[in-house]
Amino acid sequence: MSKRFEIAIIGADSPVAEALMELMTERGFPVAETSALVLDPDSEADVSFAGRPILLDDARSFDFSQVQLAFLADADPELTVQAERAADAGVIVVDASGQQWRDSAIPVVVPEVNAAALARYSERGIVAAPDRVNVALAPVLSALHQLFGLESVSLTALLAASDGGRAALEDLARETTALLNARFYERRHFPKQIAFNVLGQDADAGLDGSTERERRIGDELPVLLGLPKLRVQASLVPVPVFYGHALSVHLRFAGAVSLEQAIDALAAVPGLSLQGSRLADDGLTPVTDASMNPQLGVGRLRAARDDPHALALWLTADNIRRCSALNAIASAEILVRDYLD
Repeated sequence: MSKRFEIAIIGADSPVAEALMELMTERGFPVAETSALVLDPDSEADVSFAGRPILLDDARSFDFSQVQLAFLADADPELTVQAERAADAGVIVVDASGQQWRDSAIPVVVPEVNAAALARYSERGIVAAPDRVNVALAPVLSALHQLFGLESVSLTALLAASDGGRAALEDLARETTALLNARFYERRHFPKQIAFNVLGQDADAGLDGSTERERRIGDELPVLLGLPKLRVQASLVPVPVFYGHALSVHLRFAGAVSLEQAIDALAAVPGLSLQGSRLADDGLTPVTDASMNPQLGVGRLRAARDDPHALALWLTADNIRRCSALNAIASAEILVRDYLD
């Protein structure tokens, strides 16, 4: 990467932006200068890159002719409009927010699975990421599909509060403190108590009983994997964890499963840590094993008791650092190496 790029971070005061800038420093991303764009430049948000504080600019009035690359780090609709404005100005925008784009000209990419889709970046000037749950799932399912022929996926995803941004993080932190001190706290993000609680669904459900995000996961995963007939059933459960998703996954295949082959295949997936221990003390958790960890974690891999064509597993991933920021950085690195340098 000999060329260096002027970069804008759209939504620079978000948790995803913080992770993006940390990873760019760690991975030596070819940055010349970085602009931090927010909706309220007069806020007291503390934003720094490579240990140096950055002045905040107003995303709505920023001149995008100054930059070549931009990362969208927050799904706020106003910031999304600014990302589209950047793309219209010729900037290549890599979305790390995980929001759903309804423009078929925008490729949706998990680099380990469908990096070839990045060749379409110039159609709209925007590269999107799938839902964070699918970012975690896709590399695992792709590896197992190559062996046994994946037919169906059933999953329950335990969603960390940080998936809802700063408002959701504040709800969890402040409501926890309030309840411990017998005080009332008015939530801004969650519809019901999240502290010391588990919510049975992530949003209102439609007539089919699924929420919009559950349907999105089910529609998106077959496209990512190139398996149009794949059946997906997803249940999303918000839990009182700050960072790190955890997924209980049941898979069914066309062919009979070999547990030994599955173990070997997953052990060879880059960026994946396979936990083979059967001890409860070694079980993977989103807090102790996923948070701040750039790797996916797979544990409790086991054959179904009554179905030779099925596997079950437990999957953990840092929803912000791994499934948002790293996915976007990895896409941008390929763009720089293969298309822009």
